[in-house]
Amino acid sequence: MKKALCVVCSFLFILGPIALGSRLGASQTGPAMPDDVKAVFKERCAVCHKGKYPPKQLNLEPEGLPASFLNEPSREQPALKLVDTASPEASYLLKKIKGNDRITGKSMPPPGKTALTGDEIALVENWIMGLKEDRPAVAFREVGFGSGDLFTSSAPTQVPSDTSKKAKSAYEKPPFWGTRLVNLPTGMTMDKGDFLFRISHRLVPSVRSGYDTAWGLDGPAMAFLSLGYGITDRIGVTVGRTGLFKEMEFSSTWLVLEQGENPSFPFSTAVNGGLSWVTQKQEGRGAFNSRNFKINAQVILSRQVNERLSVLVVPAYSSNTNHWEADTQGTFSIGIGGRFMFLEDLSLIGEWVPVLAGYKDIANGWGFGIEKKIGGHVFQFFITDSIGLTSAQFITGGDLRLGKGDLRIGFNIFRTF
Repeated sequence: MKKALCVVCSFLFILGPIALGSRLGASQTGPAMPDDVKAVFKERCAVCHKGKYPPKQLNLEPEGLPASFLNEPSREQPALKLVDTASPEASYLLKKIKGNDRITGKSMPPPGKTALTGDEIALVENWIMGLKEDRPAVAFREVGFGSGDLFTSSAPTQVPSDTSKKAKSAYEKPPFWGTRLVNLPTGMTMDKGDFLFRISHRLVPSVRSGYDTAWGLDGPAMAFLSLGYGITDRIGVTVGRTGLFKEMEFSSTWLVLEQGENPSFPFSTAVNGGLSWVTQKQEGRGAFNSRNFKINAQVILSRQVNERLSVLVVPAYSSNTNHWEADTQGTFSIGIGGRFMFLEDLSLIGEWVPVLAGYKDIANGWGFGIEKKIGGHVFQFFITDSIGLTSAQFITGGDLRLGKGDLRIGFNIFRTF
């Protein structure tokens, strides 16, 4: 147990300085946005344009306004600024909400419950048109291990975008949609205030069992249900339970560094850590016996190679992975995985999790399948050799041998709300 705690502390000690030393915060001043105008964006626009990966990389949540669009180029027509303080009448955002025939795509918001009324359009237009004479000062604060210094410039040529949410990525879509690839954590976190419900299912029989079990579909199966919450855009907590050993898992993910924030470190880095508790009754052992608890730690290094291809490497350790034995062992593995989006929001996903030291099941773990993103849902369907679902379970590998034609069917479903 002490060794496992040391591993977790080491991960945090190494990665913490990377995050703190490389991040820039911003303190901004700019044209004031009236509350009634902010309310329009909150009720009509931020329904979709929110979170770390909003449509067209445009976050319109109230806390980031108006810096998120002032003098920022439109992704649809880069020659035009979303809101042009020098020529407000040329603002692309204004053209989008009014349905100008020279826009790219459809007017926004789309027709329906979020559509703007004539009064709301007039309210936003009047505010934008009144910006022409505004010349805001811009202030920057560098945050490192010290408090930093404050520098102010009177040059108003451009108000910087809000950096409290996320440094702008070179890609419109995230490297991974789900918080899990198959079993491996991806380092993706929930947006602040969002809940994430996950259900994972692993059929116990092998596909090789044939017609009598409908190639495994007759079951039985192991399921994992979990609920996560975003404390911040970078930190989330999750609690879940699986029927295998009636094991509960309490975990937290911290997105330490996102790709693009530090030019000298071309990866996203996250830490996932937690505690597993085996609640299944065992002879001569109470529920709170120390041998029923497992400590897990994983470092997730991921890189979005381009809009379609993302890869990750996940060194992982869990203590007490063979908890049923008197002389227990931990397990150390390094998972490797990737996603390739071959159609719009439809991807191939795959992972391999070789065990390098400690307790191991029959074979190294692996999984391969497809993933589809639909609205707030992510669906994953795959084949795998692993029945384990918590971090402590899946890093020990699988109980089937691919060489003998053994594999099982599984799926993950994620729902954000």
